[in-house]
Amino acid sequence: MKKLALVVALLGLAGGALADTNVALNGAVTLSATAGFGDSAGWGGADLAAASTVTDGVFLPINTQWNTGTVFWSGDYGVDTITVTLNHKSSVSSLALQGDNDNNYLIEYLDSANTWQTAAVISPNRSWGQDNGYATLGSPVVTTAFRISGAPGAGDFQFSVSEFQANGSVVPEPATYAMLVAGLGLLGVAARRQSHKGNAGC
Repeated sequence: MKKLALVVALLGLAGGALADTNVALNGAVTLSATAGFGDSAGWGGADLAAASTVTDGVFLPINTQWNTGTVFWSGDYGVDTITVTLNHKSSVSSLALQGDNDNNYLIEYLDSANTWQTAAVISPNRSWGQDNGYATLGSPVVTTAFRISGAPGAGDFQFSVSEFQANGSVVPEPATYAMLVAGLGLLGVAARRQSHKGNAGC
């Protein structure tokens, strides 16, 4: 019975690695070495947040001024970029971004050949200041990093991001698969022993 409980615990750990969650949480955030970051194009109230706040799991109140407590920049599309490096390789099925409401944001993912590919373009709700936008991907992408930049189609070349989330599951390492297989094997052994004990008592 103790072995059975151990197997169940092992399977629970393996299953937990596959649970859907925000895999970008506390991921490393890097800003491109370009001039746009911190440039609020003359707007008052400028307060550039630490890059790490982009993945801290906290959304600012809707309608927060675009350059107050956010990672903000001014410039042309695609020049200034935010790179989010995940803590683990992950399979991602949907994205969330809180940004300046009147702009579009290109989200790219790093593929297995280390090439940036388009994942989605997110348009936050059109209101005032910071607002939320979401994208469900046509099929999950497996990646270790995302890159965010301003995209054409709307806006004023003044961008900001206060939160980025990538929802999916961590891709298990080979050791996790080995643990799962070992757990299933132990479960089979335990079941056979229980069956033999039951037959012996007949």
